[in-house]
Amino acid sequence: MHSRTRAIATNILLCLTVMPATAEDTLPFAVIDGTEITRQQFEREVYSEARQTFYHGQPPSEVEYLEFRRGIADNLVNRVLLFDEAKRRGIAPDHDGVAAKLAIYEDRYGETERWQADGEQMLVKLRQRFEEDSILGILEERVRAIEPPEESVLRSYYDENHDKFTQPEQIRVSLILLAIAPSSPAAAWEAARGEAADIVRRVDAGANFAELARMWSADPSAKNGGDLGYVHIGMLSAAAEDALDALEIGELSEPVTVLEGIAVFMLTGQQEASLQPYEAVRQRAADLWRRDEGERKWTQTISELRARGSVMVDEDYLQSLPSLRM
Repeated sequence: MHSRTRAIATNILLCLTVMPATAEDTLPFAVIDGTEITRQQFEREVYSEARQTFYHGQPPSEVEYLEFRRGIADNLVNRVLLFDEAKRRGIAPDHDGVAAKLAIYEDRYGETERWQADGEQMLVKLRQRFEEDSILGILEERVRAIEPPEESVLRSYYDENHDKFTQPEQIRVSLILLAIAPSSPAAAWEAARGEAADIVRRVDAGANFAELARMWSADPSAKNGGDLGYVHIGMLSAAAEDALDALEIGELSEPVTVLEGIAVFMLTGQQEASLQPYEAVRQRAADLWRRDEGERKWTQTISELRARGSVMVDEDYLQSLPSLRM
């Protein structure tokens, strides 16, 4: 089991474990159309999501953590509103899918001390969580379901979003790389830079770049005479692109320091950015339109539910920023 997946599953169990609550823990953090979310429930969700979001990463700043907590609060409010909407629509959970998830948890954790002690309570809470997830998933799937657009709508989408259907500028590049380990002493880097400068002088004097690449380059492109083919802007390092920006087709760069060592580049071709014709990208345009329209409908549904609903969130508590435990 992948370590991140294991961490997520473990966090769910940790959050479902019954923990003693203080009087302050049971105070309402939010009330949505009469449904109450306690401070303890909110902090458990924050803890679980933080373990996943900041997994093996740097702890967030106070500003980042506040924004993170606000996002969790919004998600919890939306979950209550969406669940009520799903019940209004008469949506039932996928019971087979829920049973399959529960079986996985029992198989994975059934022999642990925690499960032996609290497994029955965990199963009840897990079932409730998975049923809610299933119902919400079905609701989202239905809201996002979009009929294929009329041709005029699709054509307008293409015309209004040329950037999504434009082939980026490409350049054709050849490379000779003199490999140097990053930990090598400065003298090794200087020696490689001198060898690279000599290669530049030899090519300027008439030597064949491709032959020198086959002889000296440590890059896999050496077998092709250093030819990297056409690459999009942004695929190479900043240092490489800065050097190539100054070149005309057929020109050679001065030695460039890159992560792998010292490089010499030659610009051998260039293709300007070009808009792909509608007929060639029609299916992609249809897929993107349906994705965007589905997202618009989903966002609109949540906005309408929040506008109609009664939502109270304890902003003072939200901004109190308890210490982040990970």
